[in-house]
Amino acid sequence: MAVPAVKRELRSKHAPAPRLRLVHSARVRRDPRGTTSARARACEVARCRRGFRVACAALVVLTAVAMLRVEVTVRAAEAALTTNTLRQDIESERIKSESLEARRMALAAPARIESIAGTSMGMGAANGVAYIDMPSAQTGSGETGIAESGSARATISGRVAGVLASIMKMTAGEAQVLLVGDAGLASSR
Repeated sequence: MAVPAVKRELRSKHAPAPRLRLVHSARVRRDPRGTTSARARACEVARCRRGFRVACAALVVLTAVAMLRVEVTVRAAEAALTTNTLRQDIESERIKSESLEARRMALAAPARIESIAGTSMGMGAANGVAYIDMPSAQTGSGETGIAESGSARATISGRVAGVLASIMKMTAGEAQVLLVGDAGLASSR
């Protein structure tokens, strides 16, 4: 095997050793004797700590801004989803409303009501229409144009008018119940 050739020189004990020295940066001040002062070292340490604190604060602020941006983006996406859901709900309710309106119009058609009245209640078209105008008990003779001959006659006519009005209201209510009930039965068929 070949061994590299190395030249080794032995130093004598009297030969001086190379001198090593520390090279300082330009920031550190040296006192006249050539060594750094404790004050200069303390200033350098304080400056480094301030820089570290500023960097940490900037990092915290940057993280907070990034988190805030993510939060705003998430809320905007949620609002968009909610808006789309509400639009769909509004559209379905509008369609239901139009359907109900069409059913109401079909149920309220005069021809349908006439056919239900003719078949289930045996009603027919009226030959003529007559209106009854009944004076109320509180109106005087000058308002209705009817001359009253006495207080007894006025009392009897007031009572008759009250009874007739009650009968008419009751009959109208029953007819309405029958029409609505038959309309409900006819629409379910």
